[in-house]
Parts: sequence; structure tokens; C-alpha cells
Amino acid sequence: MQFFLYLIVGGLSFLVEIVTFIALRRAATPVIPASVASFIVATIANYLLSIVLAFQRGRFRQRVELARFLMVVLVGLMLNTALVWIFVYPLGISPTPAKIGVVPLLALIGDKGRAPPVRSRVGIGGQYGLGPSVAGHRSR
Repeated sequence: MQFFLYLIVGGLSFLVEIVTFIALRRAATPVIPASVASFIVATIANYLLSIVLAFQRGRFRQRVELARFLMVVLVGLMLNTALVWIFVYPLGISPTPAKIGVVPLLALIGDKGRAPPVRSRVGIGGQYGLGPSVAGHRSR
């Protein structure tokens, strides 16, 4: 059941990020600001979905949870932004396919490289395996 919840949260977060990116690009938002904004919107959605569906609070104090979460999210944002820029500008990939490629790529990298205490984001595109890990797993 837990794995299924991870997939739901990650999949929904992925969709939020891509749909937000596409909407911002259609509104003539430049690539990098659209990428940053869509990442932030998806991070908020992922955090809320993770709390509601996949995690329970209380593993760490709230300030510690927030600090850890923000540190991990900032690293994810930097990687996301750098890779989107590389894919779009030096490599010449169209912005939407570049963004769609970056999200799962970072999910794989995040899944392989994160430390056990910060295993928080979930699923495909779930903000790169980064997030409210600090909330602790819900037992079902």
C-alpha cells in the first residue's frame, strides 16, 4: 500500500510540475523562471500530498523538519534549474521536452544519492526524491 501511495504522490507532483511549466510557457514566461516557478508549485503540492497521503508528522521537531526540507528542496531546485538550462541552451532541446526529461532524471539521481534520513519525496518526478522525509513514514 505504501508503494502505491508513493506512486500517487510522485505522479501527481510530476503532473503538477509539467502542467504548470507548460501553462507558464504558453503565457510567454521565459524558460528558467517558468522552470523555477513550476518546481516551487510542485514542491508545495508534493509536500501537502505527502503529509495527507504518505507520511505522518512527528519524527523530528517542526523547525528541524522545515530546515531539512528547505535544504533538500534548494539542492533540487539548483539541479533542476542547471539541467533545464543545459538541455535548452547549450544542447538546443525544446523547453517542454527538456523539462519533462529533467524531472525523472533527477528523480533517479535523487533516489540513488540521498541519505536515509532525507528519503522523503516519493515516486516518479516526486521532486527528485526530495522533500518532507522529515515527516516520517506512515505505517499502514
